[in-house]
This record gives sequence, structure tokens and C-alpha cells, in this order.
Amino acid sequence: MSEPRSSIDHLLVGVSGSIAILNLPTYLVALRAAFAREVRVIMTGAAAQLLSPSTVALLCDEVFLDEVPTSQKRPGHVELANWADMFLILPASANILGQAANGLAQNLLTTTILASQTPVIFCPNLNEKMWSKEAVQRNLRTLTEDGHVVVGPKHAPAYEVGTGVVTDTLVLPEPDVLIGRLEKMLRQF
Repeated sequence: MSEPRSSIDHLLVGVSGSIAILNLPTYLVALRAAFAREVRVIMTGAAAQLLSPSTVALLCDEVFLDEVPTSQKRPGHVELANWADMFLILPASANILGQAANGLAQNLLTTTILASQTPVIFCPNLNEKMWSKEAVQRNLRTLTEDGHVVVGPKHAPAYEVGTGVVTDTLVLPEPDVLIGRLEKMLRQF
């Protein structure tokens, strides 16, 4: 009997426009060091406004953005979905959660989510008021019912951009905790 896998070859990371994107470099370094041999990133337009794609490109193998079609062939949504051994949305904004739960395909990230043959892992980053809204909870239930995985946030002190103060709020799990969860999921997929 073979040993359970604790790492993968191809990790696709979808990045949406959430303030938690400022921590993305730390996650990408940890994921490359301990979990995935190759990492590709899809950034939404909102994500690219918060964190430069050129910065992200330093920490992964390739970055994909919504772009005007050119004569240069680039992998599309189906090819990216088929390439991935695992597909992680980090951070997942309320907007991306809603689009994915409702089957909307407005950009490269959401079309790739729809094209994915494997469960997509969503790491939501929302403040407590947004998290508690029934619409958000309904979208989370729908994603789970559709076979996707939601890695819920945890409570911790953090700077909240909306209020400008440090408060006990919902934050993404630390990189090592997230990697531990992903390793467990590998054994289940």
C-alpha cells in the first residue's frame, strides 16, 4: 500500500479582491516550500488593483489575468482547470463566493471554477457583518452542496480596513494551518 500524499505537483490559486490579498506573498512562499511543486495564479481585476501581478509573479510560476485576446496563445479556463491537481481560492471575496455559487462566469477565475472537474477549495475573507448575512451563508451552503470545500475563517485580532481599528475579527487560517488542511484533503480527493 502506498503512503498518502502530502504534496502535489500542480496547485492553481485563484485570487480575488479582498484586503487579505496583502498576505498572499506569505501564503505563496509557504505553499511552494511545503506543498506544491508548481503554482499558477489567476488574479481578478480587483485583485490586481490591490496587489501588483508583477509582485505575485515573483512568488509563483505564472500569473494569469483577464486580458484582451492577442495572437499569443495563453492557457484558457479549461486548460488551467485540467492542469490543476488542486484549485484553491485564496482569498475568496463575497463577490467570488456569490458568482461561484450561482454559476456565473464573468472572468477568467469564475470560468475556470466552472470548468474544474475537481472540488474547488474556497478560503473566504469577509468581516463579521458580511459573514453573518444570510445571502453569504446561503452561497457557502450552495458551494458545499455542489461538492466544493469551504475552509472557514477564524477569530483573531486584525486591522480592519473598513473601521480603521484593530479588532477581534475573522481572518484566514495561518499558512501552516491551511497547508495542514490541504494535506488532509489530499487523502480525501
